[in-house]
Amino acid sequence: MLRNKTQKELLQLSRHIIQPLLPSFYKGQAGKVTVIGGCEDYTGAPFFGAHSAALVGADLSHVICEKVAAPIIKSYSPDLMVHPYLYDLNNPEIKVDLSSQEIDQLLKLDYEDLLKNNYPSLNAIIENKVLPKVLKLLDRTDIVVVGPGFGRDPLMLKSLARIIEEVKVLNKHIILDADSLFLVSLNPALIKNYPKAILTPNVVEFQRLASKFGIQTKISETDFSALLDETRRLSKSLGRVTILRKGKQELIVKNDDYVVNDIQGSNKRVGGQGDTLTGALATLVNWSNNYSDGLWDTDKKVLNRDEANLLACFTASALVRFSAHKAFKKYGRSMQTSNVHEFLKEAYDDLFEGENYLKL
Repeated sequence: MLRNKTQKELLQLSRHIIQPLLPSFYKGQAGKVTVIGGCEDYTGAPFFGAHSAALVGADLSHVICEKVAAPIIKSYSPDLMVHPYLYDLNNPEIKVDLSSQEIDQLLKLDYEDLLKNNYPSLNAIIENKVLPKVLKLLDRTDIVVVGPGFGRDPLMLKSLARIIEEVKVLNKHIILDADSLFLVSLNPALIKNYPKAILTPNVVEFQRLASKFGIQTKISETDFSALLDETRRLSKSLGRVTILRKGKQELIVKNDDYVVNDIQGSNKRVGGQGDTLTGALATLVNWSNNYSDGLWDTDKKVLNRDEANLLACFTASALVRFSAHKAFKKYGRSMQTSNVHEFLKEAYDDLFEGENYLKL
């Protein structure tokens, strides 16, 4: 149904999954989003993801991060709820559980060995210190984003793999970006055959994932049929997960179904725009689930659940690209991701509240 629609038709159709603001709704019904990421070196990424989710319209936006990162992320905005539940091997508290020699050995581990083999000392920290708090929050979360600013510390990566397994047990949608995609490239079984997974690879990340399954990728983005074939093959190889392949145009594929977003974005690419996309995705995919669950009255259901989820990915992609377009028009080469956030409301109003989308 979606693949033959024009961009304007898709934008018009998107309005079906935009959750209305009704006085009968209570806090939380428009979305409880949790972003899991952020370490000492990378604090901006989880902030941009959670902040974007809130700006697009989620009621509650959480960040679960490494302890050292938490005060920094908290300082960015009082609107986000920041939870310092993760540890890396450099955290002083870990020295109670591990000797300096053990830490040095773990830091030298090959990543595939780390994920493949059982390390009781790491597992004990994860099971006793990390998971009890994380699971309490995930249990009351609608949708989870994992990976932004996560880093590649062995304890952090091992924790992330375990958290992904728990999200699957809870049967919640999960959006994977950045370092979580690196994790999946090492161990695809983490999300294989989990249809509620959405992967958001850039060019390099896609190549890394595709090579795991022997899928040859083209450098050129002009051969659309090749791009589509590659992306379909990856989605099927991973067991009907959704792939949002970033590039000159966003290609969104689940199995044989696909939509393309070629709405004009920005010629300037800055760190953080992908994180903005994950937050927008979280809010809109959750709204699409609420639409499918009948949270508000509609005259007629025109989309099934898979179509609604796929359209939500298109809608988030269109919104962020259009925001970036507006930000670049104002700031040019000096544009930063915070400027993209500045224009999210204006872009949203143009695309979904009036008829300005007809002028695109």
